[in-house]
Amino acid sequence: MTTAYPHWAEVLTLRPEITDANGQIADLQMSLYSAVYTDRNVPYTDPVYYAEITEPTPRLVQFMSTVARRLGTRTRGGKALFHLDQGMGGGKSHALVGLYHLANSPQAFLATELGQRVKDEAEQNGAHLNLGSARVVVLSADNMTPGATSPEFGPATTLYERFLWALFQGDRDRYTQHLAEGSNKAALARAMEAVQGPVLILLDELMQYALDLADEKHIATMPGEKVFLDCLMDAVDEVSQVAFVIVMIRSDRDDRGYPVEAESLRTFVTSGIERNGIGDSVTEPQDFSAIIRRRLFQPVDRAPISALATAWAEHSGGAWTEQVFQRLGARRGLTGLTERLAASYPFSPDVMALVRDDWSRHAGFQRVRSTVEIFSATAYYWAREHEAGRWTPELIGIGDLPLHIVIENVLSSGLLHGNERVIQGFRQVAATDITTKDGTRGRARTLDTLLAARGVDTGQPSMSLRMATALFCYSLVPRDQAKRGATKPELLASVYSPGVEFNSAEEVFNLLISDEEGLGALEVTDTASGRGTARFHLAIAQTLRMFYKQAKGSVSASDRDAYLWERAKVIARSNQGHFDQVIPVANNPNAALSQVFSDVDQNSKTRLVVLDPSRWTLHNGRDTPTRAEVSALLGVGDNSLPVDNGASCVVACVNTQRRDTVRKRAIEVLAWRSVISQLDSDDDKRPEAQAELRAAIQRVDDDLQKAFQHFAYLTRTDQTEVEWQRFDDDGKTALKGGHVWDALVNHSRAVHPGRLSGAYLKTLLSKIARDLTLKEIGQQFYKNPAFPLVPSVDDIRRAVHQTLTGPDSFQVIDGEGAPQHIASPDELSIGSLELRLRRTPAPTTDSTPRPAQVTVNSGTSSSNGSTPSRSDGPPSGPASPSANSRPIVSTPAEYHRYRIEIPNRSMASTDARRTVANLLQEVLDLVDPEIGGDIQLIDLQLTLTAAPAAVEKVEATADAANADWEEEALDF
Repeated sequence: MTTAYPHWAEVLTLRPEITDANGQIADLQMSLYSAVYTDRNVPYTDPVYYAEITEPTPRLVQFMSTVARRLGTRTRGGKALFHLDQGMGGGKSHALVGLYHLANSPQAFLATELGQRVKDEAEQNGAHLNLGSARVVVLSADNMTPGATSPEFGPATTLYERFLWALFQGDRDRYTQHLAEGSNKAALARAMEAVQGPVLILLDELMQYALDLADEKHIATMPGEKVFLDCLMDAVDEVSQVAFVIVMIRSDRDDRGYPVEAESLRTFVTSGIERNGIGDSVTEPQDFSAIIRRRLFQPVDRAPISALATAWAEHSGGAWTEQVFQRLGARRGLTGLTERLAASYPFSPDVMALVRDDWSRHAGFQRVRSTVEIFSATAYYWAREHEAGRWTPELIGIGDLPLHIVIENVLSSGLLHGNERVIQGFRQVAATDITTKDGTRGRARTLDTLLAARGVDTGQPSMSLRMATALFCYSLVPRDQAKRGATKPELLASVYSPGVEFNSAEEVFNLLISDEEGLGALEVTDTASGRGTARFHLAIAQTLRMFYKQAKGSVSASDRDAYLWERAKVIARSNQGHFDQVIPVANNPNAALSQVFSDVDQNSKTRLVVLDPSRWTLHNGRDTPTRAEVSALLGVGDNSLPVDNGASCVVACVNTQRRDTVRKRAIEVLAWRSVISQLDSDDDKRPEAQAELRAAIQRVDDDLQKAFQHFAYLTRTDQTEVEWQRFDDDGKTALKGGHVWDALVNHSRAVHPGRLSGAYLKTLLSKIARDLTLKEIGQQFYKNPAFPLVPSVDDIRRAVHQTLTGPDSFQVIDGEGAPQHIASPDELSIGSLELRLRRTPAPTTDSTPRPAQVTVNSGTSSSNGSTPSRSDGPPSGPASPSANSRPIVSTPAEYHRYRIEIPNRSMASTDARRTVANLLQEVLDLVDPEIGGDIQLIDLQLTLTAAPAAVEKVEATADAANADWEEEALDF
């Protein structure tokens, strides 16, 4: 987005020492020893340079002016002993170097901006500074060894001796004279008075010296050192123009371990300070932004702060204001942004607030030092990006810390208290969930690629990476009120700038926290009872969620679908209902369709066929293959399979959209199984994981049953066709035979146990123009879609028995036509081929039937005595025969001769072969003793012109039927 104000990288210039070191700051931690004894070349030995890089914070100016007033005036009163007790990196050594320059080079130092402010503060109320002859005693304890000499202190080996040597600047005679007087209070006072001028005593890193004293080689000298320090702390108050500054971290701010003897020295000195001196600090958290800007950038007169703040407020829009900025809390939104920017520019006030309010509360955090290191590398990185013409943030926010560059600075900042396990954990989380150190991999970077592939316009690059980086920074340590991580408004705010659409940022957020695609180490803390705001943080411990997310990523699609298929089979087989059999059909992509469905067509059984959801689905707009294959399974359509019992088969199938849902559920189950396999039997997380697994299995079963909405079966109207049905009630499922059977009853395609009446069967039989054997009647319920599905053969037997009485009654006759007396249903042999059921005939005159002949030449012939024609309509339901039904009176059979001839038809095309195959199939049905009609004679002549291998089976079958077989070689 084009702005009306210059970018910060065009306004601010990094200091040369930062650009020369590629963003790193050499000698960021100032050393008093190096500044005084010049053991190495450091730039801050120059008081002018020191003042140039030092922000004159109120606390620093006040402290230095107090010391200056004590040294430079003869005004009595006030404390002479000062204790700097800040934690690591708080600016203590930096302040000591400044005091050294103040006393050692007063003219140069007081001419600087910092020096002038110190002078003005010190000379209030008419005082006048005179530091011209000041003597500085520097005791850099971290560079001293008890009992050993050093070049800086000549023959001195104790603190007392070193103090005297430095006080008299190596004058051996005066050193020897005062050394003989001892380290008592009076002797020390006389020694300081002998200088005849201001005396500044700087004792740095006392606890490092105490650690050495605690060693058994030096422990005997500790009492003498205590005596000297105690007397010196008392004596400085007695001599004018003397100041004593001790740097010793308080025990509650020092996370390093010390022996008991060293701690006893700290306690001893602390009591003396409490008696004679005051504790002080030189920086406060609110000084960070000013200190950092002074340390990183060249001074600048003006910055476009007001214009930037105005633009950010004007482009925030309703959603950003209501959903984000108004929910951030006091001094976190757009109100007062101008004032906060003035203190933080070019960094966002939010990143400064994180350091000031959250990170700085942790004692181990090396406040100024670590913050400068992190921000120096960050500013250098973005300045280079801007110089190269690439996108650069208008304000450097929490998410703009280039984690692949500053990760080690952050982890070594003391923020994590040297806890190596925690440090290693966050290092791994950063590499896995955010970005690797080479900047090429990481989950957040993958999500940015994913968003681009989906066409999401985020308005700025790497929004997922930047939001994830902010979450990482918010997650490092507990924040205010011991809260963990960040809220949604905080994460959204981390990527805001004019031109970024709220919906795009929210889409990034939703993807980041997604269970399926989001960050692996993400943990969500919901407030009690759903009140308040959820918080998000990255966890380093192997929590259940982390185990779970890792396991989810390893679940393969094949394992997922295999689990769903197993559950579908279990549910279906345990809920068979009135069906005789449940037949699961698995996906076998390498087999022909006839082989896949080879077990389905079974005689005299009602079957609920459950299709594998990995292959067969309905209602996705692309379900044509499924519909075609189900139709083929039922024996319907152009590619129908040779099926005899399609009428008694019902096919259960899954809904495509709901399958997608239950597939996700299946992944959850397999993931929890994997988690449990990784946990020891005594792991306290195991019961929770097992509970999660049980809940996940139940969700799969529930959703899987809802997903199996569809079922299909054959019906007969003008023609036999497939009826497609679905359950719209989520309480019903095609996996349960009882639910499917009830639906079939409602559609007059099945009957409940004991509900098939003889009257209904009479109606069905009236549609058939010939008498049927008892076996043929039983077969109609499995082969003829005009007949309903029945729960058992007993239902058929009872219904047949009921047809033997009442209006339009039937009778059972034997092969000779003699009526049989059937006393009960149990006496009916439904499988009999000899016994037939016919309407009870009215008295008629005997007649002798005339035989008829059916002749087929190269074709087929059928009789009108076959199974019901395709024009027969479906039954109206389990009720009495229609009042319009016409009673059938038994009359002598009338026979006709039928002749069909197909002369020399070419079989080269698929359509021609299919047509003839259908015709031959009809002849086969006619001759079939189970389902065929009344056929008396057949004269079959068939001429085939084919390759010998193609007719081998035909020849063998012809031999078995005692048919004549002739073969003639052709020149074809």
